[in-house]
Amino acid sequence: MITRTHTKTYTLYDAWAQTIPHERTDTRSPAAAHEGDPCCAPQCSETLRADEVVYSPTQLTRDDAAPGRGEPWVCWRHIHPNEGPNRIPRATS
Repeated sequence: MITRTHTKTYTLYDAWAQTIPHERTDTRSPAAAHEGDPCCAPQCSETLRADEVVYSPTQLTRDDAAPGRGEPWVCWRHIHPNEGPNRIPRATS
């Protein structure tokens, strides 16, 4: 029997800042990270999730961010892939 394991390797970065994405409907901070935004790491197909901390790495510049955005935000896979996401529950009113 032959068994194959497929592992995706992510580029690792050093983060200088972290945040949780704003809700998509929150337009007060257009330059902030929003849930559903694409991860700014090259060739990453993940999107930023509302309950997962996202990071701004030192290796990427504002030019690497999506047009109209401030900092380039990346998903947790590029900062600490072995530990998994830091999950932050949203406050409820």
